[in-house]
Amino acid sequence: MIPSQPIGFLNTGVPLLLLGAFAVVLPRVLVPAHIRTHGRVALGIVTAAVLLLMAGAGAIALVYGWQGIGVSAAFVQAPGETAGFFLRKGALAALIWGPILAYAWLSLSQRVEQRRSEDGARHTTTKERRS
Repeated sequence: MIPSQPIGFLNTGVPLLLLGAFAVVLPRVLVPAHIRTHGRVALGIVTAAVLLLMAGAGAIALVYGWQGIGVSAAFVQAPGETAGFFLRKGALAALIWGPILAYAWLSLSQRVEQRRSEDGARHTTTKERRS
C-alpha cells in the first residue's frame, strides 16, 4: 500500500494547475467549432472528464514516483488497489477541474444556441426575400 503524502506544492499544486489548464483546453479541442447539437457537446465534455480523471491519476502517480515512493512496485504487488488509490486521488482533483469543465460546457452550449439562432434568422430572412 502506498502511504498518503502531506499536501505540498509539488504533489498537489502542480498537478492541479496542469489539470485546470487541461480542463480549459480539452473541451475546445474535443468539440468541433461548427457543431449545432448539444449531444456532441455532451460527448466532448464527458470525454474530457474521463481524460482529466485519468490524467489526474497519472499525474499524481508520477509525482509519487518522483518522490521516491515505489509506485511501480506497488502496481506489481497490488495493481487493482494501487490503481484505485490513484484514481481516488485523481477524483479529488475534480474539485478543481470540475467547475472549470462545467463552465466550458456552458460556454460551448451557448455557442451552439447562438449558431442555431443565426441559422434560424438566415432561414427566416431567405423566406422573406422570396415572398
